Amino acid sequence: MIWFTLRSVWRSWRTQLSITMINLIGLALGLAGCLLVTAYVLDEIDYDRFHTNANRIVLLQQFDNAPSSGGQFATDLKSRFATIEQAVRLTRANLLMTTPALARYEPQVFFADSSLFGVFSYRLAVGNPNTALREQYGVVLSDAMARHYFPNQNPLGQLIKCGPKATLHVTGVLAPTPANTHLRPDFLVNYANANELLGFDVTTNYWGGSDTYTYLLLAPNAQPADLASQLPAYVKSLGDPNAAIWKMALVPLRDLYLRTNLFAQNRLTYVYTFALVALLILGLAVFNYINLATARAMARAKEVGIRKALGSSVPQLWRQFLGEAALAVGVSLWLALLFTALLTPLLNEIAGKDLSVLALVTPVRLLAFALGIGALVLLAGSYPAFVLARYQPVVVLRGQATEQGTRGAALRQSLVVGQFAVSVGMIVATLVVYAQLHYVQQTNVGYQRAQVLTLDLRDAPNEAKEQFKRQVETLAGVRSATRAFGLPGSGAAIGGKLVSEFVPKGAQTGSIRRLTVDADFLKTFGIRLLEGRNFDRNRAADKTTFLVNRAAMRYFGWTTIAGKRTGYYNFVYDPNSAGGYKELPQVGEVVGLVDDYNHADLKRTVEPMIYSLAEGWESQMAVGLQAGNLPQTIQQIERTWKSQFPDRPFTYTFLDDSFNKTYQSDLRTGQVFGGFALLALLISGLGLFGLATFSTARRTKEIGVRKVLGASVGSIVALLSKDFLKLVLIAILIASPLAWWAMNQWLGTFAYKIQIEWWVFALSGTLAIAIALATVSFQSIKAALMNPVNSLRAE
Repeated sequence: MIWFTLRSVWRSWRTQLSITMINLIGLALGLAGCLLVTAYVLDEIDYDRFHTNANRIVLLQQFDNAPSSGGQFATDLKSRFATIEQAVRLTRANLLMTTPALARYEPQVFFADSSLFGVFSYRLAVGNPNTALREQYGVVLSDAMARHYFPNQNPLGQLIKCGPKATLHVTGVLAPTPANTHLRPDFLVNYANANELLGFDVTTNYWGGSDTYTYLLLAPNAQPADLASQLPAYVKSLGDPNAAIWKMALVPLRDLYLRTNLFAQNRLTYVYTFALVALLILGLAVFNYINLATARAMARAKEVGIRKALGSSVPQLWRQFLGEAALAVGVSLWLALLFTALLTPLLNEIAGKDLSVLALVTPVRLLAFALGIGALVLLAGSYPAFVLARYQPVVVLRGQATEQGTRGAALRQSLVVGQFAVSVGMIVATLVVYAQLHYVQQTNVGYQRAQVLTLDLRDAPNEAKEQFKRQVETLAGVRSATRAFGLPGSGAAIGGKLVSEFVPKGAQTGSIRRLTVDADFLKTFGIRLLEGRNFDRNRAADKTTFLVNRAAMRYFGWTTIAGKRTGYYNFVYDPNSAGGYKELPQVGEVVGLVDDYNHADLKRTVEPMIYSLAEGWESQMAVGLQAGNLPQTIQQIERTWKSQFPDRPFTYTFLDDSFNKTYQSDLRTGQVFGGFALLALLISGLGLFGLATFSTARRTKEIGVRKVLGASVGSIVALLSKDFLKLVLIAILIASPLAWWAMNQWLGTFAYKIQIEWWVFALSGTLAIAIALATVSFQSIKAALMNPVNSLRAE
């Protein structure tokens, strides 16, 4: 029986080789696309899940929209709550690491408690996890950093200087970890050394101002919600004067990447979107198979009639045609695996990931894959088998077999409409994503970011920072320079608490964002001063004055800044006060109003902000460059840097590059989505090509008769093409409103966004029509140019 089925399939495929190839390649592309998207989705879903205790780890969140918390909470909570089995703190820093051969700033330095290896599943390739983070001035390197700083050497025991203050010795090397984790430490330093090396207290405070992350490992049966319900009482017991602006919460580790915006944006939305894309691409390929298989049913009617006349039963015919479908799916699967192997490196390059279809190789996922292939065989083979097996032998052998009414044709037309509706929708989505990202890159964010060079001056004394700035200002190619706590676009600002008397009535909290800047901040970034005056470095009294932005003026309910005052609390260490510190009010006159600009990204609205004069420790510097010879100016800045900071590497970025990097994840996602949209369109085009080929072959005699009667090539092409183009137009009408709704949902994640213009739908529809017309016309023109004598002889 199997041999008979194979011979029958080969004979069927050989007689219509072009249709068969289209069917197999289309199905293979659909399967390959589905495998690639599935690998992408699984990589997103599996974020941080390689940790053995992932389902028991939670992040302590102290403030809204921030993952950090004070360093004292870890020890406090572990001692007070029995449901907390273990706690670990990680404080991130950007520190200068130096060996005799190499020196550079490293942004992924983490000070970590020794409990790290008990909470997370990081493994050491070299060293002892029980002691590696307990040794004084010990440091654990990632595998990549060990090879980078100590190539061809045993890193254990090697020395590496950390900033200007200490020399660390290597106590371990991390084994490689999966890339899909929000924590990718390059250096793990003993947490006991954090205060000394950073220059301020991060271990015993509740302030939460540093990049300190507190992770709690809960007991096996403990529920995060139960612990979270006890946090308000715990906070109240502290008596901390700053507790009113805290928003304590527990975030499960497995939710950090997908369900919050703390470390990534929109990821759960993208997971759902790409999961739908995988199903749609596979659906397109299956549509093609069903479409062409049912279209070929009439051509195989006599075969079915003869077999039924010779005694074949309906179940036997079902088995045969389902066997053909299984064989087609099997061949397509092998082709799909080949396509997947070829396309995976390209997808990794575009998406910035390290994807592998091997992620599917787990017992549960292999079972799901096998069930999916079985369902695909049933779906792809059952309808054609049903249509073919219903033919009556007498009717068929008399040549009177037709499709049951118009149901067969209606099904094929519906599938074509569905295919192109999906393709048009994906094209619209791709165009909207690119239009939004172009808008983000081109929109006026309220400050100048072109030709602004930025430098990090951390670890340098204030006098050296200020001297370097003044030297840079004298260079011919420099128009201005400034120092600030945070630069525009970075979102970096100080979380301040307003003095009680200045908190607006009805405000939910008394918090406000504060930025320390020097008198050249507005000039360097071209930020407009709307009212009042700027800071004056020569006025000693300006150390207690403020600028505010328009958002702050609206927040305070002011119509003018004239005569207005405001103030914030500074916190001074005081072991005799609640919380270990006391509040020191800093109150002053508001002397200037600056225009709103986007200090953070365009996914957030402009926040109320107050500006105070630089306090001396600002480490971010921006240099506005004159148009002209930028390389020469940069060389001059580098020479000035080396004379002022001879032991520090000269590294810089341009502000517009940093701005664009903010949206790199969205851009990559858009590129991936665009690639799959093209794949969907290709699969739809292949299906339409096969259907047009079959339809044209069935009308060969009709074309010959029309040509003999004087029909032109153009009229025949129009005759054969119009029915298909109608279906594409219907698909455009169906897809457009659905795509408009879906993309408006996505745009809702941006505070500043485009309006979806009509041209997006026009361009998407035009592209779909062009593909359909080119596909159908090729076969139509070929048939129309055929010699009518040959057409009339066709069987």
